[in-house]
Amino acid sequence: MRRCRRKRPHKTVNFLFFFATTGARQLHSSAFSIPANIKAAIDRCYPPTSYADRRSVAYDAALSSSTKFTPEGIPLAGDSMTYGEFDLDFFAKLLECANPQSGETFVDVGSGAGRLVLAAALLHPSKWANCHGVELSSPLHDAAIAARYEFENIKQDKPHIAPCQYTLSSCMEGEGLQAIKMANVAFSYAVTWANDETHGKLVRALAELPDGARVISIDLPLKNDMVTNEGVSFELVAKEVGANEETGEDTVGLIYKVVRGSKETETS
Repeated sequence: MRRCRRKRPHKTVNFLFFFATTGARQLHSSAFSIPANIKAAIDRCYPPTSYADRRSVAYDAALSSSTKFTPEGIPLAGDSMTYGEFDLDFFAKLLECANPQSGETFVDVGSGAGRLVLAAALLHPSKWANCHGVELSSPLHDAAIAARYEFENIKQDKPHIAPCQYTLSSCMEGEGLQAIKMANVAFSYAVTWANDETHGKLVRALAELPDGARVISIDLPLKNDMVTNEGVSFELVAKEVGANEETGEDTVGLIYKVVRGSKETETS
């Protein structure tokens, strides 16, 4: 589920007892293919054959929280149903463009079943202090935790992993917003942020990131005219075109740097 909107009880699960090591293989910026053992680990935790099941969980969760109904009283999922699983090789490339540094924190804003949280933790295990997923849907939050536990069942060729954390919360308030404020690299993949109301909420939340933080936004330019924090702007530093498994077409990854104390309004 890729949209954070309704107030729910906050719940955080930490996997902070797994320490990063320096022996993990690192990708170069030109690499577009993740190591085989990392791909195998992710596929074990998120079997491609169960993709339809994960979409069904997202759809059911959207229906259960829907405020829109047909004339017959049947709930409508609307655009809050959006669930997608991003291309892992392209995600690895975008992370490299964001240039994560030792001790930094990653957050996926609307992390769904946590697949990219796990991927980030596996791709840069010796750099991240924490990889954090913020998700509003309780069933998807639970799926993320279950997948992280499944990783511990890997016995052979098990890759190193950075600490992971999963928070059941809106990303606009409470623990979810606090996670964003503490992040150095934020990822956002959601067509549901595209209308002005939801996009404004996303921009205002991301404007809480610290100075110098990077934002990876998929197919959606961040509009600085929606920033309400005085002197905060998003500076576009890179643009990458890659594959989108969901559509079979190209997708655009936009990498921004958060600039504080600036009046610039770079938007594309």
